[in-house]
Amino acid sequence: MTDYSKLTVSILGSTGSVGTQAVCVAREMGVRVAILAAGRNYRLLAEQASVLSPEILAVSDKETAERLVSLVGDSYRVIYGADELEKCILETSQDVIVHSIAGLEGTRTALAAARTGARVAMANKEAIIAAGGFIKHELSRSGGIMVPVDSEHSAIFQCLRTQGDKVSSEIVKRILLTASGGPFFGRTSAEMADVTPEMALAHPTWKMGPKITIDSATLMNKGFEVMEAVRLFDVDADKVEVVIHRQSIIHSMVEYIDNSVIAQLGAPDMRTCIRYALSYPERAVADYGQLDFKKLSRLTFDAPDFEAFPLLGVAYDAIKADGIMPASLIAADEVAVDEFLRGRLGFGDIPKVVCDTLEKLTQKSISSTEEIYSVVGEAKSVAVDAAKKYRI
Repeated sequence: MTDYSKLTVSILGSTGSVGTQAVCVAREMGVRVAILAAGRNYRLLAEQASVLSPEILAVSDKETAERLVSLVGDSYRVIYGADELEKCILETSQDVIVHSIAGLEGTRTALAAARTGARVAMANKEAIIAAGGFIKHELSRSGGIMVPVDSEHSAIFQCLRTQGDKVSSEIVKRILLTASGGPFFGRTSAEMADVTPEMALAHPTWKMGPKITIDSATLMNKGFEVMEAVRLFDVDADKVEVVIHRQSIIHSMVEYIDNSVIAQLGAPDMRTCIRYALSYPERAVADYGQLDFKKLSRLTFDAPDFEAFPLLGVAYDAIKADGIMPASLIAADEVAVDEFLRGRLGFGDIPKVVCDTLEKLTQKSISSTEEIYSVVGEAKSVAVDAAKKYRI
């Protein structure tokens, strides 16, 4: 059995939904921790530090850093700001970097992680969608590899590995990306007209942050996962098919050209995906999450309703168009979801704002990571104006 106490891990976004579970897994596996990076939740970060004893603690700004130091004293090196964190990632020796900084703001740290040559356990789909080509280029240059942490992409990764380390997309007929369907599965657009933020935040399976929970309710998150699969596994969007699977036991499947289908099953627990990413290519023992097949009454599968959940179709269109559209879609959705959570936009108006935004943008290619931020800024500005039309 492997001694994981010699494995050095950094966790970026340690106080978020995935990050807190990564901290739990790191503690269970007994790994060394180099960096714990958070935003402004310095109290939770201090608690995590007391458990994992990292070398470095990183927060977003000077004021938060000062508050953190008041709790932890001089026991750790404390840094703040995006520039310092990026520098620290590049200069620190680590075997695995868990990247769970959410949203497009995690793109810079994703690129930095890719440049280190370490294994990147990636939980940020936005960075992959907007800058996947650039990130994979940096991984190729540094000799690093990426292991996805999202349950669906971890499942696909594992299914593909049954055919060896390198799988040609030519032998893959379909990637079957499973989805829980969210809290409004089976409802029509009219039946969702009066959905409130509180109703949309009640996800049936996963406990997540508010943004991703709303995206799951609109199926935008599943659309993002389609786009992420295209980037990660170098397949055409038409090869990625979404299947509604309410039980969330089958996390995704791969169908090959001989019509064989390989599926990855497991309890809906993100710790399993994180543990696999940390122990890859081996598997570490877990004392939780074992499936009892005698208690599984049935596994069901349904087709998604593209009419009731139009953002899923928009995601397919955006990744096929490529250029500025993937990053613009992410930016427009961020604005629309924020407006909805603030009570200024109806649930059914989220896709309207997103579609209006994309229609007003001029398609062009992106040749550098710097251009991504410019594109995002423009898309958000257009989305803000588009949202005014539908404000409650």
